[in-house]
This record gives sequence, C-alpha cells and structure tokens, in this order.
Amino acid sequence: MKTLIQGGTLVTMDSERRTFRGDLLIDGRYIKKIAKKIDPIKENVKKIISAENKFVIPGLIQAHTHLVQTLFRGYADDLPLLEWLKKKIWPMEFHHNKKSIRASAKISLLEMQLLGTTSILDMATVHLTNEVLEEVEHSNMRYWGGKCLMDYPNSSGPLYEPTGEALKETEELITEWHQKTDLINYAICPRFAVACTDELLRASSDLQKQYNVFLHTHASESLEEIEVVRKRTGFGNIDYLDHLGLLNSKSVIIHGVHMTDDELMKMIANQTPLVHCPSSNLKLASGVAPIEMYLEKGLKVGLGADGAPCNNTMDPFMEMRLAALIQKPLFGPEALPAEKAFEMATLGGAKVLCEEDRLGSLEEGKLADIVTVDREHPSVATVENPYSALVYSCSGRDVNDVFINGKLIVRNKKHKLYDRDEVIAESKKQLKRVLSKI
Repeated sequence: MKTLIQGGTLVTMDSERRTFRGDLLIDGRYIKKIAKKIDPIKENVKKIISAENKFVIPGLIQAHTHLVQTLFRGYADDLPLLEWLKKKIWPMEFHHNKKSIRASAKISLLEMQLLGTTSILDMATVHLTNEVLEEVEHSNMRYWGGKCLMDYPNSSGPLYEPTGEALKETEELITEWHQKTDLINYAICPRFAVACTDELLRASSDLQKQYNVFLHTHASESLEEIEVVRKRTGFGNIDYLDHLGLLNSKSVIIHGVHMTDDELMKMIANQTPLVHCPSSNLKLASGVAPIEMYLEKGLKVGLGADGAPCNNTMDPFMEMRLAALIQKPLFGPEALPAEKAFEMATLGGAKVLCEEDRLGSLEEGKLADIVTVDREHPSVATVENPYSALVYSCSGRDVNDVFINGKLIVRNKKHKLYDRDEVIAESKKQLKRVLSKI
C-alpha cells in the first residue's frame, strides 16, 4: 500500500540538510520518493495525508528509556541518584507483577509514540522482561533493549540476582527475542558498575560478541556513583569498563556527565557512543555533560529522556530544547545550535544504533519512520526557520501523525493501537497495587 504525505515542509536531514515544501511517498516499509510534487495517480497512491502547514521530519530516536519505570512518575522527586534508586526506584521495580509491568510499558509506549518517538533503546528491570517485550511487539515501536542485570550483592538492593541466573535468562531472551520481528533487537543491559560484578560485566561482553548485539549501560552519571566504583575497583567509571573490554561501537554508554579527558579519548578511539539525557541529569542534580566539547572532539552522541521518575515527561522535544540551552552557559550562545540538537535526536540516535543507513533522515530507500508536526500553535506559527521552530518552540503537543516502518501509528493526534482512556485507567489501578506493597 502506498501512502503520500502531501504539501508539508520536509526537514530531510540528508547530507545537504535540505528543507523544502514538497511530498513524500511511502511504499510498504520504505520511503520510495521525495519531490516537490508527486502525482498520486501516476504512483497508484491508495492513501493521501495532507501535511499542509506541518513539518515532516524523521522519526525521533530516544536512545535511552526505562519503560518499566513510567508507572512511578512523580513518586521519586527531588532526590540524588543513588538515594533515588535505593529508596524509591529499586523497591518499586521489585514490586512489579505481570500486570503492573505491562501497564507501565503500555502507558510509556503510548506516551512516546504520541510525542513523536519512533525508536528507543530501553532498559527493563531484572524480572518479567518477556512481558515488556510482548507489549513492545504489540505497540509497533522500533526497539532495542532487554533485561536489566544486577548481581553485586551489597549494591543491588531488592533487585539482586545471582550471576549465573542473570546470564542464563539473558541468553534465553536473546535467543527468543533478538530480531524476532524486524522492529525488535535485543540489547544486553548491565545496569551500571555499582551493581555489577567483574564476572557479570565480562560475561556480558562475551555474550555481546557471541550474538552481535548491543550492550547498554549507565556510567559516569554522578560524582557519588564514580566514587563508589573507584573505591571498589581503583578505576574511574569509563576506565573500568575499558579495562574489562566493554568499550566498542555497539556498547552504548548513558550519561557520561563526568568523564575525564582520557576517558573521552578512549570512548572516541573505540567508537563507543554516548547518550545524553539532559532532563534527567538536571532533575537528579547529577551535573551538565559538556556535550558541545564531546561533539567537537568527535564523540557520537544521541538523546534520551531516561525514565519518567527522573524526568516526568518522555517528550523528545523537551530533550532537544534542554540539550541546546544548557550548553550555552558553558560554551557561549553559539554552542549547540538548534540544527545540531535536532540532529542528535534523529541522525545522532541512528548513528548510536549503527542504523544511519536506514534511519535518522528522510531519504529515498530509507525506512519510513516519519513524523508530521503541526505549525499552527501560537508559539510556533510565526517561526520560519524549521530547526528553530522544532527545537525551541515545538513540543510533543504538536505531533500530528506518526509512521513507524511505514505503518500509521498516530493519526491526527490519536493513537490507532491503544485506547488512551483504557491505558490510563489500568495504569492507575496497577500503580495503586504497587504503592500498597512499599
């Protein structure tokens, strides 16, 4: 089935960074044609979607999320990282059952897709990962992620799991879920060095190489976390991961707020990408990562909202805006301009996931992950520069249509797979049960 998106302002993110008023033709899973005018009769188009007074952009990529935490939004405010984890997040994750973890994944997927997110790199919790992946499969989200690994007894709280059990289930999940559909890719997810033994981290690296999958872990987020790792291992966070052989082009490091110059050079030398989560880093007072400098040095950087309890909104437009704004007090008003922030949420995320040949820009032959963004809100209507409008003025509120893999998931701001009221009602019910256990 061919769909024509007609008459929008295309923000292509192609090599020439073209922006122009035109049409885009979807054929199956792929973008077949982009032009100023496409004849729907000649192309045998079955469906036409008007993008009049809308931006047409690549699907936004959130390269770090926690679907299992979204149910807990607003219940872990105003705490530093390790206290936030130990007192709030880990106990709540521990008390998930099949229904609550499913409800958390569902409301998160609904929210993110309504806000223009088409791909995520996610970290689940230590149990019930099948429930999360089944909901992901239903949602049509493009997904990388998997079971969280935590095997260090003194630093894992109620989520501690013996090393052998954690690795055995991980391998079973890889076998069952990795590339089960063309939208699902498994990623090995040791939580962070604080909660993982040397044995588990080395074994995670071995599994990554054996199955050629991504590895996804937090590192150098807060000074307190770095000090815990240094006292135990004698290494800084990134140095420790390098020492264990975890740095490579398919190991995605989250945060990297407090990397040394030497650690940054090791990341770059190993082509290891970083994901920046500005809202989370600000809310937990972890610090401000010097992203402008990282990019200038050649580090690959994507964006993510992290988990809802350390952010409170999964809006990728919020992350773009904050990413751009918080660099300016550090490096000057010209630092991280809007176009570069938008690139981090599109091509940048695609590069983090080694998918820049298929995702991250509107180009013929690429996968049809596409979002239309309304320009009619008063805060956007008079802004002519597309990058300025998208990064500084728009929010997820303005997303109108969302295609993933050529399938229309959101149409006129309404989700086509989920009943919004049902999802919210079930989430409230399951949250009440979880909170009663704590």
